[in-house]
Amino acid sequence: MPKKNSSNKPVCSFRLSYGCIRQLKDLAGNMGRSEGDVVEVSIDRMYREEIRFGDLMIGEGQKPEDLYKTEKKEE
Repeated sequence: MPKKNSSNKPVCSFRLSYGCIRQLKDLAGNMGRSEGDVVEVSIDRMYREEIRFGDLMIGEGQKPEDLYKTEKKEE
């Protein structure tokens, strides 16, 4: 596998569930790639699917969080 300029990439940290970490390690092992590469591929695929099915608004000035609706509970 060719050496990549990973030292030049920005670093980001997330808290993932045990199940997600298990799946990430499994995918990385099966694909022969790093866990970071698996995350990049996964997000790219999900992004393309969102565009394909019209759920992602690109260039319309919308914020992604505007697409999600939550109902307020009555207290």
